[in-house]
Amino acid sequence: MSNIQLDIEWTEAASRKIEKLMPRNANKDAYLALPPIECLPSEGDVLFLGPAGKQQPFIVAERQYHHDGDADWTIILILDVPHETH
Repeated sequence: MSNIQLDIEWTEAASRKIEKLMPRNANKDAYLALPPIECLPSEGDVLFLGPAGKQQPFIVAERQYHHDGDADWTIILILDVPHETH
C-alpha cells in the first residue's frame, strides 16, 4: 500500500490573495478541503478556494510528484492566480 502525502504550494501572487481571503490569525480552524487523491486537479484546472460566499479562483500552475522511497510519494500542487489578477 502506498503512503501519499499532499502538499500545496503557492506562487507569491496566490499567497497574497489567499492570505487576504483567509488570514492566518483570523481563524485557527480555517482549512482548505480538497478532493480525494484520485480526483486531484491537473495543471490548468481552476479551484475556487476561500470562505463560503467569498471563494476566488486559483489555477493549478503545476502538479509535481516526488518519490520519497519505497511506496511513499508526495504530490505537490502549485497554485497561482489567473493572469488578469496579478
